[in-house]
Amino acid sequence: MSEEVFEIVCSMDRRKVELQIVLQCAPTLAGLKTSNLLILPKDLEEQARVILRHTGLVGYRLVYDRHRVVFLVFKRDMLISYLKSDEVKSFLASYDYDIDCFGACLKTFQRRYEDFVKSRKNFPHEMGAFLGYPMCDVKGFIENEGDGFLIAGYWKVYGDANRTKQLFELFDETKDDMVCMLSKGYTLNQIISEQSRASLAS
Repeated sequence: MSEEVFEIVCSMDRRKVELQIVLQCAPTLAGLKTSNLLILPKDLEEQARVILRHTGLVGYRLVYDRHRVVFLVFKRDMLISYLKSDEVKSFLASYDYDIDCFGACLKTFQRRYEDFVKSRKNFPHEMGAFLGYPMCDVKGFIENEGDGFLIAGYWKVYGDANRTKQLFELFDETKDDMVCMLSKGYTLNQIISEQSRASLAS
């Protein structure tokens, strides 16, 4: 985040749900990433659901954690397509997921993540698959227990560092653009439309 955008964020209402969705989910809003986690105060849950519904994104509640709610925010078609890839299906099957049923996969992940949040034990490493990370990075994280990564940003990278670094930079630029648009009064739907037009033009 640039210094200019950081100052814009500081001047805005941090409890504004649209701002939190942009800060935490900009790559998914722009269609650059399959999904993101969205963490909000519990009392903003229903407001977030309404806003997400109007953007075409799914907000799937994973857990209540103290005074917060944690959502998996995703584009349904993108996530289903990613989870259907052979490498991801094989990976999830090794963790005893019902790979033929998207709903069952989500429910199993939700239960395992909730168990982790409550016990702080047995982190569900398959989370990387549900966040759309490259499988080489998901497997690299597990095999190296989070150490030995090439670069770290939106996730720890064990594969193509140069390409992923460029992707991280694109995520940052997208988030900065969206924050600026939000500060000028654009709605999330308008921001998504503008991003779509920009990507088609490029």
